[in-house]
Amino acid sequence: MKFPANQYLTRIAASVGVQDTTRAVQIFVKDKLSNNQSLEGLARNLGVNEIIEERLSFEGGLFDTPEKGLVIKLNAESSSSRKRFTLAHEIGHLLLGTVPGLRSMRREDPTLERACDSIAAELLMPSEEAIAFVRSLGQPSPEKLKIIASKYSVSLRAAAIRVHVDFNLWKCFIGLWECYPQIKTAWFVGRRRWDRVEPDSYSLDLALSSEIPVQSKELWQKGPSSDPVWLNLLRIGNNGRVLGLIGFVN
Repeated sequence: MKFPANQYLTRIAASVGVQDTTRAVQIFVKDKLSNNQSLEGLARNLGVNEIIEERLSFEGGLFDTPEKGLVIKLNAESSSSRKRFTLAHEIGHLLLGTVPGLRSMRREDPTLERACDSIAAELLMPSEEAIAFVRSLGQPSPEKLKIIASKYSVSLRAAAIRVHVDFNLWKCFIGLWECYPQIKTAWFVGRRRWDRVEPDSYSLDLALSSEIPVQSKELWQKGPSSDPVWLNLLRIGNNGRVLGLIGFVN
């Protein structure tokens, strides 16, 4: 199925003179971001007068206020990585010249939001630098995903999307599972090829009881048949969460 072109990304491509929108976003962001400039500094250079953290019922937004002019509000109760992504997303609106009004008074444009997400991802993990760093780490592992997320101050899921979807460097699929009170998938990055996305409870129990990564093999159901897969699982914290890589056996 072919999806329609994103008009905002197409506009960026036209502005930098390349056809590939992914490459265009890389050039566009690199041109806008000075060396070692922080997100906060870029936001202020783009006209934001204040970045405010307060308790919100949503992740945050960009507002044009009569008292302070342009302000970015971030949800104080969100994680630091989530707040950084929201800030980068709103900078995307500034770079595209699409300053939104109050959330309750506007209808969101999914195409615009996806374009801002693409800009945010590039601001947080610049492709050229991040690809070189990921390659320098060698073979994929849960521990290395944690290193990547920590280096760029992004969530594990955001790092997983970059290395698997955006950069196409890690061919394995990546997931985070919550094991209590019952096993469920918190998030999963990769094409679903089976009837469930949770590893067998035995493999998850092994990971939960280990201080080091656990490697195992399973047969995962795919309709009437099954596919052999390998798993590399690592316990995250003490809250019953397991981060894992999954690869299909050739």
